[in-house]
Amino acid sequence: MNSKTTKIFVSSTIAASAFVAVAPNEQADAAVNIEVLVKNAQKAGTVLKWAISIEGTADGVTQPWTQFNAAKSAIAKAEAALNGASNSDRLKYAALLNEPKTQLQRAQGYLDAITASAKIEAKTKALSEAVRTNNLEQVEVAYHAMTAEFRKQTILLDRVYGQSTRDKIRNVVKGPAEQLINYLKNDVTVRMYIKAAAEQQRIGKYVEADKIIKEAQTILNSNILIWESSLQKNLDVVNTSQPVQLVSISRVDSTTVTVKLSKVVSSIQLSEFTFDNSLSVSRAVLSNDGTVVTLTTAVQIPGIKYTMKFKGNSASFTVPGSVVPIQVGNQTIQHRETTEVLSLVANFTDSFNQLSKDTVRVDIPAGIKVVSVNGIENTIAGAKSFNVTPEKNGNVTIAFTAKDVNVAAIDNVITFNRMQNNKVIETKSSAKMNFYAPAKAGSFSNKKIYYVDSYNNYFVTTDGMKYKVKASGDVYRNEGIAVAFDSFKSALDVEDTISGTYNPTTNSSFDITSNFYFIDVVLDSKFAYKAGTAGYRMDGSRIDLNGTAQPNYEIIFYKNSAYIGKTRVNANGSWSFPTNVDQNAISDYSYLQQVAGKATPTNPGSVSKTLRVVEGSLDLLSVSGGTTADEDLSNEALVFTVAPLKNNNGLVLAQDQVVALASASIVVQDNDGTKIRFTNNQDNTKFTPVNNGFQVKFGTIDAGKGSAVIISQGKDSLLTGPLKVISIDGIQNAYGLDMKVNTGFQITGY
Repeated sequence: MNSKTTKIFVSSTIAASAFVAVAPNEQADAAVNIEVLVKNAQKAGTVLKWAISIEGTADGVTQPWTQFNAAKSAIAKAEAALNGASNSDRLKYAALLNEPKTQLQRAQGYLDAITASAKIEAKTKALSEAVRTNNLEQVEVAYHAMTAEFRKQTILLDRVYGQSTRDKIRNVVKGPAEQLINYLKNDVTVRMYIKAAAEQQRIGKYVEADKIIKEAQTILNSNILIWESSLQKNLDVVNTSQPVQLVSISRVDSTTVTVKLSKVVSSIQLSEFTFDNSLSVSRAVLSNDGTVVTLTTAVQIPGIKYTMKFKGNSASFTVPGSVVPIQVGNQTIQHRETTEVLSLVANFTDSFNQLSKDTVRVDIPAGIKVVSVNGIENTIAGAKSFNVTPEKNGNVTIAFTAKDVNVAAIDNVITFNRMQNNKVIETKSSAKMNFYAPAKAGSFSNKKIYYVDSYNNYFVTTDGMKYKVKASGDVYRNEGIAVAFDSFKSALDVEDTISGTYNPTTNSSFDITSNFYFIDVVLDSKFAYKAGTAGYRMDGSRIDLNGTAQPNYEIIFYKNSAYIGKTRVNANGSWSFPTNVDQNAISDYSYLQQVAGKATPTNPGSVSKTLRVVEGSLDLLSVSGGTTADEDLSNEALVFTVAPLKNNNGLVLAQDQVVALASASIVVQDNDGTKIRFTNNQDNTKFTPVNNGFQVKFGTIDAGKGSAVIISQGKDSLLTGPLKVISIDGIQNAYGLDMKVNTGFQITGY
């Protein structure tokens, strides 16, 4: 080793020794420096905290930029020093910086809010200066600029930390700004409406213009405005230039319609009102308020849609078509084309023949479309329900047709439900409504027959297509054998299968490919329909259907269009079929006869016999109170009301009308045990049927008659206090169903 090498070695050794000795002290100095920087940041954060708090030095107007920048700088220095610190120091001091950093974030919101306040204040000042010019156009421009700035900047006002500090800033500008907005908004709004109405008039939208004019006038009528006089003049100018518009048209009856106008007029001309479809107008009368015109027309044709023109506007209504009165239990099936319009009338009056004021809910099935309600055009497509108030005569009239002219609507029933307190208290149903779609030209194969109308020369297949047959020109076959027109019509029946080539206007060909045979069935006379009833009434879970038919044939049975079984007719021509009855419900039984062993039809078809069965007990609903309050039942005439039969959902199924037998009687008992029977036509007692019930006029009580009248004498043989109705006998419905009397009925006030 030479001397130069030795020097280098020694120098390196000394340097290394010096490094090892100095390193611990340098680390300690660095830690001390970070701690100082963090404490400085904390102090700066505290200063900033009080500078942005109303509890400190904040005044809600001055922006503390010096404190903000000092805190921001101190935090930045501390965070920079942490980059070279150990992991444990970084975690320790970073946690200590959270508070000053939070204050820095809150200070940013405070500074932004004051900046926003200044912007709002500037726009508010500009709006105040515009008001002083008395120029509403300048006011509107400044108003929109101010309100836009207000909406944008108030968001920043709400971001200030601390309720008291936030309120301090907002109170400086927000209150005055809102006060000025409220002071001017009605004037500005009316001016905007006037301009908008004028623009709608310019582009020909007069109905929209009329709505805007009314809204502007409402504001002027209900508020005190700064520029009220000039605004009213401007609005009057726009209103004067507004032409009279047709708002609506309503049909009153077959020769009267009413027309509602968009504004008041002082006079009208008959020539201003014209209709299409050759409907003439003979008279026009203006209402006292100048907004409604009553027109007298020629007789309007049922089923026709009329369109009226008035000053370039038009409105339409449809006249009801052929009328089908609704009667509960009416089973007359309607067979119509989908292009026809019908009218259905339901009348609702109460038991005293006073006009009903109740609402009627009309239920429209899926395949039906309503075109008018009580003569007023009102398109409602099924399946939907709507409410209507009966006319003065108690009628609810709907005109309707098929929902789609190309789609058949079969076996539809429309119901009218009288409502009280959102509950159905009476229901009237139409017969089945069938709308058949006219068949289009083309070939068809093995379709089953649904309905045949020999008189009007057409038949309908089960898909609802209607085929017309002609007396000459068409070709007819029965199971491949050529037949004459009359023979073809005689052979064609429901459930037959048919094929052919059809053309509505030229010649067609038809072939009955398979004949279905059936013979008439006679039902026992006890099931015969009785006028004023909803169907055969019974109380029980089983029914024995019986009657006569062709010996050794089969009777096929359906309930509510679903197959339920069959029975064979005996050699004497009698048959019987026991089956279940739905409880508290309406069951529609259909039955037809055919040769034993033939295939069972999938549905009863329209030629089957039907029986409607309404199941439920005949119950007493209420007893009217007496009128003399002398505790002498003699000569009192009390009404006993029969409960309407309802299903489990509360829907009224039937309202029985009672029959009082000659032997009808009632037993009553008071609290001391006196029990007395009053019998029809004895001792002046009289049972008389009334609407929805019966009346009992009580005769004299004769103690000398013994058990014939007084069953139990009790303490005094006199009736005193409330009387329990123990039993009522000899009261039946039209089908002989006896009344049931539940416990709890009393006679009072006699």
